[in-house]
Amino acid sequence: MTNLNNINGIGVGLNTNLPQKEAAPEVKEETVKEAPQPKPELSLMSQDDVLNVMAQQAAINKSAIQAQKSYDVSKYVTPEQAQRIAGFVTSFEDIVAQNLQAVTAEFGDELSDSAKMNIVLSSADKMVG
Repeated sequence: MTNLNNINGIGVGLNTNLPQKEAAPEVKEETVKEAPQPKPELSLMSQDDVLNVMAQQAAINKSAIQAQKSYDVSKYVTPEQAQRIAGFVTSFEDIVAQNLQAVTAEFGDELSDSAKMNIVLSSADKMVG
């Protein structure tokens, strides 16, 4: 191999002497034996007790749900705007219904209802957006 570009090749390669890191002194770790922790005592509950607790939790969560508020649309939009928006919503609902019928006709019971609705809504999103 010839050095056509007059490049200094000294010190290039695997045999070069690079500074080596000093090996860290080995530190002996002290082994601390932990006392075995006692296992907690498990008390079994009857099935009825478990179901009663679950029912109480469900009742507590239901009380946190508030009734849906109704809004007076006339405060926010004019009657013409409300009519135009209602037309868009009706058109969108019609498109979704038609596409859902098409997907159901194509796939039948092979897909779950949620999968069918995902397909329909993704295609409706492309139509609208």
